[in-house]
Amino acid sequence: MKKTILFLMVLAMFAGSTIMAQNVHPKREFRGAWMPTVTNNYKGMPTEKIKAKIINELDTMQMAGINAVLFQVRPEADALYPSELEPWSRFISGEQGKAPDPYWDPTQFVIDECHKRGMEFHAWINPYRVKANLKNELAPTHLYYKHPEYFITYG
Repeated sequence: MKKTILFLMVLAMFAGSTIMAQNVHPKREFRGAWMPTVTNNYKGMPTEKIKAKIINELDTMQMAGINAVLFQVRPEADALYPSELEPWSRFISGEQGKAPDPYWDPTQFVIDECHKRGMEFHAWINPYRVKANLKNELAPTHLYYKHPEYFITYG
């Protein structure tokens, strides 16, 4: 009998602490928004205008209740961050393989700006697309030239 009472007391304490923990740390929703880079949003813009545009977009998302941003960091087997493996994306500098001038890291900038707003950052990659348009020129350092057997043309 004493064991049963002791068991029930421990069970009640555990259940009570679980309920309290759920009230203190309630489940939250993932309210994410995509930030594409292939839409030429930044084409021809100087760095400071790109940064201001990103800040404005993040502020707007925050006001809308977005708590997670999915930022496109690899649109065409290239990168919007410094990489020894992939060339710089043309969507930030206008030319694939060309670093932004003045030099900056767009991905790190978005990470920092998301965290200032209490938003999560998620890197979004396109693992298979090399070109959004067959007319686009690839950087000489692109993986396509190192291993053309990895790629097919379609569409």
